[in-house]
Order: sequence, then C-alpha cells, then structure tokens
Amino acid sequence: MTLSKQAIAAYQTAVMTTPPLQAVVLLYDGILVRIHNAGMAAASGDYIKQHQETMRAIEILRGLLAALDLQAGGTLAAGLADTYRANMQALLASVGKKNAETSCRRIGEGLRSLRDAWAEIAGMKAETVANTRHPTNLDA
Repeated sequence: MTLSKQAIAAYQTAVMTTPPLQAVVLLYDGILVRIHNAGMAAASGDYIKQHQETMRAIEILRGLLAALDLQAGGTLAAGLADTYRANMQALLASVGKKNAETSCRRIGEGLRSLRDAWAEIAGMKAETVANTRHPTNLDA
C-alpha cells in the first residue's frame, strides 16, 4: 500500500470513529492553524502563501457552513451561517493587505471563542482546549 493510500485509509478511519462534536472542534483547530499561518506569511511578505492558507481556512469554513441544518438549527444555525460567511469575507479581504497579520489575529480570536464553545459542548478535557491555544504545527 502506497503512502498516499495509507494516509487516505487513516483519514477515513478517523472520520468514521471521531464523534461529530469533536470533529467540529478539530475542524476549528484546522481553521485556526491556517489563519495563523496566513498571518505569519503576510508578516513576512509571502502573499502567495498567505493566499493559499487563507483559501484552506475558507474551504473548511465552507464545509462547516454546508453542514448546517438551517431548518433544525433555527436562529442558532442562521447565526453560525452569518458568522462563517463574515469570516470568509474578512479573510479574503485581508489577503495582500498591510494589516493582514492583525486582521488574521482578530479573526482567529473570534473563531477561537467559537472553537472553545464547541469543545465545551463536546465535553473535551480542559487540557485538550489548552493544547490547541498555540498551534505548534504551523506548516500543516
């Protein structure tokens, strides 16, 4: 089995075995890492990498948006949809701008609050939440 097939198999197993609420938290973690990476790239003037990382974050946000059940979720789901859309727009607007690093930090702080709320709902341990406050794998 090739390395890519092994990676795909591991991903499929993880998707099937991860509880949905914890999966949402992991998606937020991915968004936060991408936003952090985008801010760091902007700070160093690497706007191509900033764009790439921004687009990765936006793709995850689009996935979360698509997964919302607006009928069952009512005003809460509608509020999350608005939040996801606003963050996607803000991320896109930051690409190539002088204040991109600051924008990314602010967007990340807002999404961190949502991430932490989902983690609490998912019953994740406090140290799990604390361990993702400062992403260490910034090249992911």
